[in-house]
Parts: sequence; structure tokens; C-alpha cells
Amino acid sequence: MIDLMRRFFVLSLPFVLVSPLVFAQEAPPQTFSDTLGVIDTIIVTGNKKTEAYVILDEMAIKSGSVATLETIEYDRNRIYSLGLFTRVDLFCDTLEGQRFLNVDVNERWYLIPLPLFGFRDGDPKKPYYGAGLLHNNFQGRNQKLFGSVIFGYNPALDLSFGDPLLDREHQLFFAADLSYSRIRNRSKIESSITGDFDEQHYDLNATLGTRVNLFSTVGLNVGYRIIHVDEYRPGRTASMDGRDAFLYATFRYTYDSRDLREYASHGQFVSAYVSKNGFSDATLSFTRFGADLRWYFPLPGNFTLATRVHGTVVSGSLIPTHSRAYFGYGDRIRGNFTTVFEGENLMGGILELRWPLLKARTINFTAIPMPTEFSVWRFGISLAIFADAGATWFRKEAIHWNSFASGYGGGVHFLLPYSVVVRTEYAWNEYGKGQFIIDFRTSL
Repeated sequence: MIDLMRRFFVLSLPFVLVSPLVFAQEAPPQTFSDTLGVIDTIIVTGNKKTEAYVILDEMAIKSGSVATLETIEYDRNRIYSLGLFTRVDLFCDTLEGQRFLNVDVNERWYLIPLPLFGFRDGDPKKPYYGAGLLHNNFQGRNQKLFGSVIFGYNPALDLSFGDPLLDREHQLFFAADLSYSRIRNRSKIESSITGDFDEQHYDLNATLGTRVNLFSTVGLNVGYRIIHVDEYRPGRTASMDGRDAFLYATFRYTYDSRDLREYASHGQFVSAYVSKNGFSDATLSFTRFGADLRWYFPLPGNFTLATRVHGTVVSGSLIPTHSRAYFGYGDRIRGNFTTVFEGENLMGGILELRWPLLKARTINFTAIPMPTEFSVWRFGISLAIFADAGATWFRKEAIHWNSFASGYGGGVHFLLPYSVVVRTEYAWNEYGKGQFIIDFRTSL
């Protein structure tokens, strides 16, 4: 049974890999039986701070296009995905022979002091705590300004700014980030030899890109990074003094037609990148290639089949432990949720079948008087069954069927206000051993 699961995943990878590229010019969903007519004018209301173009630029429906019930729901979810509103309603009306589409929103609270606490990598033995300040809609243009300080496990400082539309005429976007963190090493191979050690990470980077169309963006990220290990050993850094300092540049293409980014039921997500690390230093010079491909199939009976294939491969000189690829931290294999898999290259896949037990709906909470930014809540509950598989390997190793770890199971997913997703699941690994999972992220 386990061997069949592994074969199924590996054989399905080419299909899921190629299909988003084949259909990359897809249009938003449309059903002629639900046609509401040609929209002459779009009116935005309720946006006290947000510029109207931030909403209009995210919509597939434009003045002069045909609206259907499905495209209206699609655009409604796209506007939700901006992360700026607690409520989004779209409805059509006719006045003096003109057909209007009214987009009515309720804005979130934008200047948010954030208490930060939790467990690194979902491990109760790795608690962290701190505080941050987020302006989620600076100048009403969906700009993000964020600063944070974190103590405890892997302490960190971070200051970032992002503008999704720096220049509207040329559709340019910009982002910059300055950060410091002290990270407990992730390499189980190294820690088994000498015990755990810390890495000091300093990073300054900026991104400039363009939005090609409603779904596609391309961008170039350029930065300078310093990584210093407290206890040097060959392989922990490329430099013999335990300190890697290098320039890097990453070119990325993204195609994103998902209806609701935090928990999609329709659309595709394609991200591909190439990253060059080290330009003048011969001791550290390698290139990493990566891709993340996701597709969401609406099925009869309100079911959604969600698929994901992702991977990264590397070429060049020695790959230090701080630049290896891992399962068990950001990316996980359910059933092996807490197991760390380590290598220079990585490949993974997910299949997930979802069914909405309670479709996402907006609720006006009036039991306690509070500002409207906090009194409009959105909830949803979905049931899911899933199967995961993944493998990591070093370049000197061959990859084969038995390289893939796998798991399967089911659970309940909760969609909460302010785009929070909580997953409670139970999974079995390839050896039939079960584990309970709670995670505050969507699986794909």
C-alpha cells in the first residue's frame, strides 16, 4: 500500500507540474445561465481609507464586461484576499438604463499592535514572545509597514515595507526588508555530531517588480546577507572562518488566479524562481532553482480537490548547512509532521479533498459594543482528507521510490476572522503510526 502511494505521487508530479502552465491563460469562472448583464459602471463604497483603485485593480469584472453570479463571487473572494476588509459585498442595480455594480466593503483596523507569541516550528519546547506594530494599509494604498522584536527561541528583529503599486502607470511594486535573527541550527546531521549551535543572520534586501496582468507578476530581489556560526566546522559555512557574507539575487515569476488566497477553492498558483548566491566570493557560489505549483479544482457537491507540487534543486559549490533544504520546519509531511528531513534538494506533493461543512459567511457581532472594524467577523468550517509525500536528497545521492516519506489522514479546518486558518488533523505515516496535528496555516 505504501509503495503504491509513493508511486502515485511520483507519477502524478509531471501532470500537476505541467497543467498549470498549459492553462495559465485561464479566465475567471463564468456560467451563462447566471448572466447578470453588461456592467456599465462600478461603484466602490465603504472605503473610508482605502483608495478605490486598490479594489478595482484586483477585480476580473471591469466596466463593459459581462457579470455572472460566479464572477461576482470570484471577485468578492479576490477582494477579501487583499487582507484589508472584514466584509465584502457585490450587488448589481439598474438606474436610467445603466447597469451598476456596487462593491461595498467594511474596512479592517489597519494600525495594529501585535503581541507575538507561540512555538517555533510548532514545537512546545521552542517558545517565543515579543511585540510588533503593523500598518496594514499605509496611505490607503495597501502598503505594509511592519516592525517587530521577538525574544525566546530564535530571537529576531525585523523592519519591512511593501508597496504593491509603487507606480500605477507602469504597474510597478516595491518591497524592502532589514532583519536580524539568532537561529538554532536546523541541521540534525550536524547537531548529532557536536550538539546544537547558533547561527547569526543579518539581511538587507529590496525587491522591484511589475504586475504584468491581473494574475501575473515578475520581480527581482537583490540583497546582502551575513551568516556567522558560533561553532565552526567544515560545511557549516563556505568560508573557513565561520562567517559567510555574500550578495544574492533572485528572479521570480508568479501566476496567481486563486479566488481566496488563504483557503482557495478555485484557480491556480504558479511560482518559479532562480536565485544566485555569491558573485565575487569563490568560496560561496551556488544557484538554486525552485518552483511551487498549486491547482484547485471545483467538483460537484461543493467539493474542492486541491493539489500541490513543489521542489528545489541546487548547483554550484559547497552548500552550507544554513542553505540546505528541509522538511519539518516551514514545509511538513503530515504523518511525519515533526520529523526533519535534510538535503540539498527537495521535492514534495499534496493531494487534499475539501468539503465546506459551514460555508464562509460574514457575521455582525453586536453582543458587545465595539468599533465596526472588529464587530464584523467571517467564519467557515471545512472537512478535509489528504495525502502528502516528500523527499530530500544530496547531489551525490540517487533519488528513488523509497526516498519519499508519506502520510495520509483527515481533519477539520477553521476559517477565522482576519484571514486566520486553523487546521486540526489526524495523520498516519507510511508505517501506520498516527499523530494529532494542530497548525495555524493552510496546508496549500
